[in-house]
Amino acid sequence: MRPRWSRLAPERRTRTDLLISVLIVVAVLVAGAVIWWFSPVRHTTLDQSGRIVPAAERAAEVPAALVPLWQAPSAATHIPALTRSLVVTGDEGAVAGRDPATGTPVWRYHRNRQLCGVLAAWTDSHDTVLSVYRDSRGCSEVTALRADTGARSGARSSDADDAVELVAGSGHVLAQGRTRLETWGSNLVRGIEYGRIDAPVKPDAQPQRTGCVISSAVLGTDRLAVVEHCDGDSGYRLTVLGINQDDDEKVRQFGSTIITRGTADGPPPAVVAMSGTTIAVYDGGANPPEPDTAPVADSAAPRRAAVRQFSVDGVQQRTNTVNGQQSLPRVNASITGDGLTTFWTGQATVVLDANSMRPLFQVPQTLGPGQVMAGKLLLPIDSGISVRDPATMRETGTIGYRRDGYDRDRDGQIALRVLGDRVVEQWSSTVAVYGPPD
Repeated sequence: MRPRWSRLAPERRTRTDLLISVLIVVAVLVAGAVIWWFSPVRHTTLDQSGRIVPAAERAAEVPAALVPLWQAPSAATHIPALTRSLVVTGDEGAVAGRDPATGTPVWRYHRNRQLCGVLAAWTDSHDTVLSVYRDSRGCSEVTALRADTGARSGARSSDADDAVELVAGSGHVLAQGRTRLETWGSNLVRGIEYGRIDAPVKPDAQPQRTGCVISSAVLGTDRLAVVEHCDGDSGYRLTVLGINQDDDEKVRQFGSTIITRGTADGPPPAVVAMSGTTIAVYDGGANPPEPDTAPVADSAAPRRAAVRQFSVDGVQQRTNTVNGQQSLPRVNASITGDGLTTFWTGQATVVLDANSMRPLFQVPQTLGPGQVMAGKLLLPIDSGISVRDPATMRETGTIGYRRDGYDRDRDGQIALRVLGDRVVEQWSSTVAVYGPPD
């Protein structure tokens, strides 16, 4: 009786077969090594101390004195980047979350790419640090880091300009270049892209304007405002867009209006802040406004700088003259908190109501925007800090300290923020922290 099965004889392998197998294995290993060698992972490091710094508590009072605690370079920011508990710096490819008391890095994230910008976002919810690096597509590689540990929490990549400004909002962030901008949610999913689109999926998804150069942009609650100049425009344009696409995956435009007339040769107006109802635009007077808000008798007089308020549909509402230069020292260098928005015109700090965007006060002989601590507005001045009553802007005191390395003629503006009972300043590419003496 024949067996129901039989053993198969093994295939005979020749020397050539074995050589080919070896070559395939070697090729796979070499390819893997090459991919690893050039991969971002090999050139990325994350150093963590394992120590969690508790969230800073709001100061009960303004300290009577402050002393310098530490300084660090941060070329990737121009306003201090603060999380709930740390001061974040970005320089030479490295992003660091630093203990505000000592400046010691609690964590450090580094890549061998040029760092375009660093932003601390969503401190009331996700508490995230966004780092943007440059590659062959511009400032396009975005990495989200946990603010407390520096651990990666997300990433995205898309086309971008070679330089971008990062702006935080309540639910989204904005990355604005000269020819295009994008918004992202906390999950890094894109809300909209606007401006130069190299490979549009839907050609009619954007407003039909060409050759647009974006000079400034800010975020509101569910809209953003852009100052731009496009082909054929007689002046600078204010455009209001939705932060997210509509149901047809199109960019929603709520208004787009020429706000200066004649030429666009002078410095452009700059959007400085936006609430749920109003847009604040700083107009240095380099170009006549449109519509012309000056009285007929004064039409030939030199135009003063002004804060112009527009509705969130881009309709002109009010104008308030201020002391300032034709262009702001730094676009988007405004600070909002405790119902106030402050920005510096180069000659004075202007204080806006954060809801109506109406100028409440302007304070001369300051060095930049400031923030509220313990119910008092702190503004940087030559000798240290001017402490002011936000209701009257009357100076109630000063705090003197030295700024090592600061040169007013060279460095100009100082942006001042607060973290607990500590003051964090940035001028040029330097972040400096001050605290109460022991």
